[in-house]
This record gives sequence, structure tokens and C-alpha cells, in this order.
Amino acid sequence: MQFALHHRATIGSRHPLPARGWRIASAALGALALALAGALFIFRHNRPDLLILSTALIVLGVMALLHARFLEFARSRLLATSHSLATREQELSAIFAGALDALIILDDQRICREANPAALALLGARPEQLVGQALSRFEAEPASLGVIWPRLLAGDLNRGQVELLRADGAKLAAEFAATTHMLPGRHLLILRDATDRLAADEVKSRSLSVARAALEEARALRGATLALTQDLHLNSVLDTLLATLRTLVPYESAQVLLLETSTRLFLAREMPLQDREVPHCSETLDSATVPAVERALGNRLGVLLADTRGNDSWRDFSLERGAGSWIGVPMCAGNRVIGLLSLMHSRPDRFTPEHLRLAASLAVPATVAIENARQYERAEIYSAELEKRLGELRRIGKPSGFDVN
Repeated sequence: MQFALHHRATIGSRHPLPARGWRIASAALGALALALAGALFIFRHNRPDLLILSTALIVLGVMALLHARFLEFARSRLLATSHSLATREQELSAIFAGALDALIILDDQRICREANPAALALLGARPEQLVGQALSRFEAEPASLGVIWPRLLAGDLNRGQVELLRADGAKLAAEFAATTHMLPGRHLLILRDATDRLAADEVKSRSLSVARAALEEARALRGATLALTQDLHLNSVLDTLLATLRTLVPYESAQVLLLETSTRLFLAREMPLQDREVPHCSETLDSATVPAVERALGNRLGVLLADTRGNDSWRDFSLERGAGSWIGVPMCAGNRVIGLLSLMHSRPDRFTPEHLRLAASLAVPATVAIENARQYERAEIYSAELEKRLGELRRIGKPSGFDVN
């Protein structure tokens, strides 16, 4: 910058260098004219010594003339070069100051030597807080840039992401591009604030994860609904229900408990039984003896006990290992509760509210399938009873006025 200022002063001086060159050339021409006049005088008066002197003066005059012309040309080129350098420096200074990205010039020890206004705004610092200071004071982790600095200097890395601290202590994520050794011992670091974009990407990623989870859940529920309607036998429906539920909730054992009376439930199906003679749970259960079960039957959203230890509402009804986590979801047909879907895990904190929601979602089509299976079984029983009665009538004989066919 000082070089440019110096030569801008030179360009605007009152004694331009071409005028000095022409004065020198005029003096050389005058000397050459005098030398020629002297040579003519000597030649006319036949003086050899003066002839030699006059020749020497002519040669010197010619040399002075050529030298003056060379000086004038060299000075004009110097002025043009100085003007070009000053213009280029002005352009680069304007680009450096007006760049939207943060530009920081560092030395080998990561000491900031120059910084543009965008860098000061990015770090929330005053010039004296950044220029001449180590950049490490603005790093969220002391070794975040220091670890990769040798790779930057070696040219193995020129882009990446770092976490920085503003002067007010706020954290920001920045993407960087580095141009090392642009001058001996000088390196350019370009920073761009990526905090908002990364936050938006994170929100987008979470939204996509939620959308994928919802899609998978919808597919699972649709598949479960179709599977539950493919077989109208109750045991098959209950097995399909528990098998489908296992793909959504990581339980160790699950039970379908159906109501016989307002408080008494019986074990309709359990998984995994694994060809065991003794089930995990008792064949019957009185909800009045287990407050958590009683509460689940009265709550359409179900009940989640992430940790049953020390929970006053829990009374373990497992015949083997105690339940550390438990989910209870009522199965409701209209305003009537027909049973309870029970999920157990021996370890605490294995179930989450999301697992409870998935189980409650699957309980809706399961209840419909169970009611259909029950109606189908009743119809089979009525049909068998009817066939039995008709057979008896055929054996007795055809009554008057009654057609058994």
C-alpha cells in the first residue's frame, strides 16, 4: 500500500520525467551542434589536433543523445509499471475489503496479519482483537485448526469445516478454504458461516428420518392389518398380532389378556412360549390386584412403566423373571374394553413413549381382527350345533309339516 501511495505521488508531480529527458536530449543536441561547427572550423584551418578533439566531442554528443533517449524511454516504462501496480493494488484492496466471505491472512504460526471487514463481522471482533493475534483464541476447541494446520501447509488439505468462537463467546460452524504459501510465510484462509445451513440440514435430516419412520410404520400397520384379516381363527390372529408387534417394539415377552368379567382377565396368547409347558405369566389375572393394569384398562392411550422398580402401582405378575419395563395397551371395541395387550422386558428403560404409541396404533386393527375372529368362532359353533340338531331330526324322522332339508 505504501508503494502505491509513493508512486501515485510520483505520477501527480509537477515535473514529469519525460520533460527532464527532453531537456537532457536538447543539451546533447546543442553539444553535438557545437562539436560539428568546431569540426568544420578545424577542417577549414587544417588543425589535426583540434580535429581529433572535435571527433571525440561528436562521439560523446551522439552517446549523450542516445543515453538521453534511453533514459526517457526507461522512465516512461517505470511510470507505466508503477501506475499499473498501483491500479492493481487498488483493485485487490477493493476486492479484499468488499468480499462477502471472511478473508484472513495468517503467518506460519497462525498469527493473523490482515483481516477484511467480513472476518471482523464473522468473529464479532475489533481490528486490534484479531490483527496481530493468534487465531487459536477464536477456536472452539484449541486443537481444531491446529490439528489440520500441518496438513494445510503441506498441501494435503485445502477445504474443511471448523467450529469457532465469536468474541462474545457464541459458537459458530464455519466452512473454510485455504490457499497456503501465496507469499513466503503468508497463507490465505477463507471462512464462511455455515451455522444456519448446517442447522437447516440437521432439521431436514430429522424431518426425513421422521418421514421415513412414519412411512415404515404405515407400511407395517398396513401389512399387519392385511395379515390379521387373512385368517379368521383366533389363535392365528393373536400369533400374527404378537409377531408383527415384535418388529415394532423390542419386547422379551408379550401377552394378550382378554376380559372375562369387569376385572378378571385370562391369558389368550403369549409370545415367546417356545414350546414351554409353563408360560411366563399366570393363566388368569385380577386387574384389581395390579394398579398399573387397572390404570391401563381405563386409559385408551395405554400406560408405560419405563422402570418398574420402586413404582407403587406395579405388582409383578410374571412367573419367571420380573419385568423391568412394561407397556399395557387396552384393546377397545367402541366404548367397550375387551382386553389388554401386555409387553414386558426384564431390563429397565427398554421401552419409550414411541414404543407405546406404536403398540397403541397396532392395537386398533388387532381389536377389530379379534372381534371378527370371535364372531367367526361363534358362527362355527352355531353352525356345528345346527348341523347336530338337524342330524338328530333326520334320525327321528320327518315331522308333519316340517322339512328338515
